[in-house]
This record gives sequence, C-alpha cells and structure tokens, in this order.
Amino acid sequence: MRTGAETDTAGKLEQYWKKTRNDGEKVPLRSAFKLSPEIAPLLPNLVIMEVVAEDIVFRLVGTGLAEHQGIDITGKRYGDFAAPDQVARAVARVRAIHARPCGFLSVHTEDYGRGMSSQIEVAGFPLRGDGQAGPMMVLAVTPVGRGLASKSETPLFLRPASRIDFVDLGHGIPDDGKIMKEMADRTAAKC
Repeated sequence: MRTGAETDTAGKLEQYWKKTRNDGEKVPLRSAFKLSPEIAPLLPNLVIMEVVAEDIVFRLVGTGLAEHQGIDITGKRYGDFAAPDQVARAVARVRAIHARPCGFLSVHTEDYGRGMSSQIEVAGFPLRGDGQAGPMMVLAVTPVGRGLASKSETPLFLRPASRIDFVDLGHGIPDDGKIMKEMADRTAAKC
C-alpha cells in the first residue's frame, strides 16, 4: 500500500482488489471479488458495505471481527450505531471514493476495558454493486497494537479516525475538506 499502512493486510487487499478489475475497469464489480487462496487469510477481518438510502449497510462482516467486537453487525445499518452526522460523513466519503476511484487508509483507537486499547487500521477500496446495488466498499479491519488507554464510553462504531488518508489508484484523490463542506452545505439546504 502506498500510504503509511502499518500492516501487510492493507497491501494484500489492495493487490487483490487490483486483480479483480477487468481491463479498462476503474472499479471492479462486487461479484468479481471471490474467495481465492490469496484472499482467504484476510476473510476474518474483511467487511463489505453498501450505501443504501443515505446510510451504510454492512453486507458482510468477517467472523474474526464479529468475535473481536462481541457483535455480528452483518445486515445492520451504520445508522443503528452512529449519529446522523457521522453517517452522512461516511456516505459522502464513499461517494467521493467512487467518483474518483481511490482507496483509503484510516486509524482509530478501540478500547477493551480494564484500561487496554488497540489501534485499528482500516484499508478500503470501492466495489460496484451488481444490478441495482449502491456504491460498495471492501474493507480490511486490522488491529495493529495494544496499549494502555483512558476509559471511554464511546461505542466502537462511533470512534473517530485519528488518521484518514486517501490512496491514489491512478485517478487522483478527493479533497476531504471539500467533501465535508459539500456534505455540510447539502445538510444545511435540507433544513
């Protein structure tokens, strides 16, 4: 991975994602993303999500993540866990990633109680939905280290990213500040 990934999981996902594209295709179809020996080791930490009706639906959540988090969110909406402004930011970023096909890398802190925490790296790449499906993303969600942390009452899915970087896949990268401003302008216009 070209951006400061701390794990090789992000790079492996990027390599596989690139192999799933047909010639001349900027974003592969979800159906092209199939089980193979090279992707199988990543499956416990993979997530596939789709934008549906201004929210994000988790279509697939790896068993390792469900076990690690103590909940399987497959089929659930991001809005079931997050505030409306957080959902709007996530949807705006997914749409921007599809408009100018690129990946992203983010890092956030996850607390485990008893003062322990872990840095979590999330690498994501766009997928086109088959048929009428909305914009999709495939994510590799990987713990990168443990340490001591102050107690937090914030649920896992509401944790802010401490770092988010877009990954240029040959089509440039969006301006996150511009994405957030346009999202805020749309929200203000609705009120």
